[in-house]
Amino acid sequence: MPDALDPTADTDAERAVRARLRRIADHEARVRANPLTTVTRQASRTAAFAAVYRRIGPKVDPALMKIREGRFLAALYGFPFLTLHTTGAKSGQPRESPLLYVRDGDDVMLLGTNFGQAKHPAWTANLLAHPDCAIAIGPERLECRAELCDEQTWAEIFPRFEAVYPGYAGYLERRGELTPRMFRLRPVV
Repeated sequence: MPDALDPTADTDAERAVRARLRRIADHEARVRANPLTTVTRQASRTAAFAAVYRRIGPKVDPALMKIREGRFLAALYGFPFLTLHTTGAKSGQPRESPLLYVRDGDDVMLLGTNFGQAKHPAWTANLLAHPDCAIAIGPERLECRAELCDEQTWAEIFPRFEAVYPGYAGYLERRGELTPRMFRLRPVV
């Protein structure tokens, strides 16, 4: 995969990535909290919600992400969603995972909580084995390179995840000693 995006460079490819990032920012600006967002934020703090959602979310959310290029799911829940495109760690086959994310400048941050279960989600193993990946946010697709975050970055960024989705705090409690993997996805040219 090509090199990471250089903010000082000015090639056609880099201008194209910058244009995609601007369109993603426009999409993100249209994602608004709504009554379902409020209910979900409250319910997400409970173990019962996590137990139910971890069974239905992975079945329903991928289908909802395909409606209007992910814009429907983001509008429905009022959360920033993306589709992560990875290569299976064991199978080598293409994999897709709809996930919540937060931004850190041009980078996208992902957190693998697995709904509070005491095991890492498969997509995190995929990124460890194959860090070259792609993300789709709204109608835009970006090629990225993933890197596992260190403890300091994890501590700095986690409160931003919790601000978007308070259920993450409960997920941490239920995971015990197993700290969720956090990844920084850097756009590449």
